[in-house]
Amino acid sequence: MSEAGSTLSREEFQRLLETNLTSLRVYVHLRASADLQRREPISDVVQSTLREAWEGQEHYRHVDEGSFRAFLFRVATNQLISKARYWQADKRKPQALQPLSDGLWELPQSAGSSPSKSPVGGAIRAEDVTRLRAAFVRLDEQDQRLLALRRVFEVPVREVAKELGIAESTVRWRLAMIETELADQLS
Repeated sequence: MSEAGSTLSREEFQRLLETNLTSLRVYVHLRASADLQRREPISDVVQSTLREAWEGQEHYRHVDEGSFRAFLFRVATNQLISKARYWQADKRKPQALQPLSDGLWELPQSAGSSPSKSPVGGAIRAEDVTRLRAAFVRLDEQDQRLLALRRVFEVPVREVAKELGIAESTVRWRLAMIETELADQLS
């Protein structure tokens, strides 16, 4: 790895982007307002962030992985602010907008057992997703990150622990507590 405060080669910079992609997705998802999430897919914000980071890499001085993540999250925050200002400036006609989904709240269709094969089943499924989303938003930020990393993005426990700065056993224990809390809220 390069010396502290040095510039990175394109290959090193790309490797750091790839290594931090999951964290970036979670960060953007947790930081994006509900209004922005209705108007733009999270994946577009992530892609814009990656493009801006790539184009601005000559201004980044590498110290360690933490400094890179801070740089990447600053770029993401600036993207979120820019996009929020764009939409708040009323440059688009609200009545012409269709809500967008990034797929996070869409449940997979399982062959043969999906309740959404009927209109009633689809309504029940949509109501369950809405209730799950509301319960998720009530969790504190670290619990949201833990649950998203582990269950949505399927990041291994070891990496979740490293990302959150907690022990692997704590990840397992907190995940069990979070899932129990969500089950209680949904029952």
